[in-house]
Amino acid sequence: MAENIRDIYHLFNPDEVLLNDDLEKYYVEIDQNEINIKDLQNRLELGLETREPIKLLFTGHRGSGKTTTLNRLVSNLDSRFFIVHYNGFDLLDHNDVIYIDVLFSMLTKILEKAENDEIDLGKTLLKRVNNWGSSIIKSETNEKGVGGGFGLKIHLHLLEIMGRMKSETTTRLETRKKIEPRVSELVSIINDTISEIEKTGGQVLVIIDNLEKIDPTKAEHLFYDHATQLTQPLCKIIYTFPISLKSSDNFMQIKINFSDVFIHPNIKIHEREGPKHPYPKGKEFMKEIVLKRVSLEMFEPDALEYIIDMSGGVVREFIRIIRDSAVRAMTRKKDLIDKDIAVEVVNGLKNIYQAQLSDEDYLVLQEVHQTKDIKRDKHLVGLLHNLSVLEYRNERSWCDLNPIVRAILDEKNLL
Repeated sequence: MAENIRDIYHLFNPDEVLLNDDLEKYYVEIDQNEINIKDLQNRLELGLETREPIKLLFTGHRGSGKTTTLNRLVSNLDSRFFIVHYNGFDLLDHNDVIYIDVLFSMLTKILEKAENDEIDLGKTLLKRVNNWGSSIIKSETNEKGVGGGFGLKIHLHLLEIMGRMKSETTTRLETRKKIEPRVSELVSIINDTISEIEKTGGQVLVIIDNLEKIDPTKAEHLFYDHATQLTQPLCKIIYTFPISLKSSDNFMQIKINFSDVFIHPNIKIHEREGPKHPYPKGKEFMKEIVLKRVSLEMFEPDALEYIIDMSGGVVREFIRIIRDSAVRAMTRKKDLIDKDIAVEVVNGLKNIYQAQLSDEDYLVLQEVHQTKDIKRDKHLVGLLHNLSVLEYRNERSWCDLNPIVRAILDEKNLL
């Protein structure tokens, strides 16, 4: 529990993911999110009974708490699953991702988990993996390692090449060129590896996080043009997915290619009618996030209300504003975060948001302010992706301007 402004800085880290003890200590149960987690868990557990290799898309705004939700899901699942859960961008360049990279990363992480769990994949399969991997990375692995650390060698080789693909454009392009004509072999190896693992009892579940951060155009190419390849591995997979693509012309076709889509909503802090119609329960959830870490006495009451309102219910932005306000309070030699401090921080964010808006964007934003409708619109795709527009849910989904963006338009007399 924070006792001073300096402690707030350390306890409110927008880039820190809740895991293990921190998940137990700081996690706040939010009604709609708990329902989503349970729905997702039920879908996976029903898939255990049918042995379906279901492919799920999990979407929500960046910073809405998707990663924490997935961590909570993993903690709730039992030993009937062999879970391979990883941050896609630990291996992939988020500015340049194609389906080959995703499948290659999947094989690499499945092999790594199998090695860590000391699962015997069999001499024949390991030799196939070695031959395929050696042809990709231009280095023969000594075959006498088979059956005694061989699997470890090849997965480390694959991790090495993935690291180079992430950081070296030439390596990335050359490796893709080698894999592309042999992608069916890659998928076959993935599936045979899955089959060997599932002989030990646990059904394979792969969760690839952070793919929602990919540029919408590249993400559409990945999930629309190459849905067939992404759904070929014969295991259960959860792909995170940009919420902005819900406004893409191709979303319905993307949806058809996957088993289901789960949406992780922002915390609603006002009703669809606008800020003059607050949603008290949502605001209480936001306060609970604070109370798990610090006494509310560290904030002047109007300051915390203002921060909640300006966050738009996006958890990461809420935590970021609090942390930045703590830094500003230290600079001002204040013991509490007051509204003047919070306003200074939000004004800085206005500059960041305004810099990414075009004249055409302002027209779309005005329409969103009036209608609150989510629809197919290529301009809306970009505004959802950069958080200028935020999606919420009652019985049906709706959207509104990010409060910081709304303030920008208000100052320009555009509302």
